Amino acid sequence: MSVQRIAALGVSVMVLTAGALAGGTAGAAGQAAARETAAGTVSVSITAAHNVTMPATIQPGVTQFRVTTEAKQSGFQLVQLAAGYTLDQAIADIDAGLEKNKMKALKRFEAHVTLLGGVNVAAGKVGKLAVNLPAGSYYAADIERNRPSAFTAFTVAGADTGATMPSGSSVKAIDSASWAKGPRTIAHRGMLTFKNFSDKNHFVVLLKLNKGKTIKDFAAWVDAAMQGDEGPPPANFRVGFDGGVVSPGRTVAMNYRLPKGDYVLLCFWPDASMGGMPHAFMGMYRGITLK
Repeated sequence: MSVQRIAALGVSVMVLTAGALAGGTAGAAGQAAARETAAGTVSVSITAAHNVTMPATIQPGVTQFRVTTEAKQSGFQLVQLAAGYTLDQAIADIDAGLEKNKMKALKRFEAHVTLLGGVNVAAGKVGKLAVNLPAGSYYAADIERNRPSAFTAFTVAGADTGATMPSGSSVKAIDSASWAKGPRTIAHRGMLTFKNFSDKNHFVVLLKLNKGKTIKDFAAWVDAAMQGDEGPPPANFRVGFDGGVVSPGRTVAMNYRLPKGDYVLLCFWPDASMGGMPHAFMGMYRGITLK
């Protein structure tokens, strides 16, 4: 299988998980408030047209974004652009780099954008994202639509929230495209902290293995796909979780709720240095049990 075909498969899987797994994020049904509900908490609402509504200024420090949407599903994502790199340039590079597999555009995007995590949310659910933001200028986006109206600018300024990151299970990316060996078991619900200690962009995907299948079966499926044999995967792409993209050196926490069982932990972000090959096809996957 060519690198280009692998990249295309990875992007299609990434789009599938972003849509099909949106309901896998945790949260009870609720309405977004028009104001902050507590210190360090910001309410975000997304319209049916995928426009993000939130306060224009929030405090620095640890903030928990509580996200609801009127759309069928939304992908809430925080981004920060480098000085001199415009939103229009970012949108053009997303289209060319992630949708059309043009590596020059993807490399330019990665060089000029800091990705600060996100959470997928379905209508009637609440997505929660906790992140430590220093003072500065940012955008909150619904990545279901790659257009200027889906990006809302906001400023981080003022006194620190004084809040701390939530407790819960955690996973960690290391090296360029690897997961840390532990933990082997995490809770099946709560807040999941993702620490990106690698030198690449990554996002967390959890897929439930089909009954009777193991991580060895998943490895065999990846190997077969690399050779052009795209048989049925041993994991259920409709039972799982995926979070927003996180740049190197960043830590975020996201809410999730999944059935107990054996899962695959993986990342499908395309690697520009490998022609767009998704990290999962570079070996960035391992087994993990949810209890």
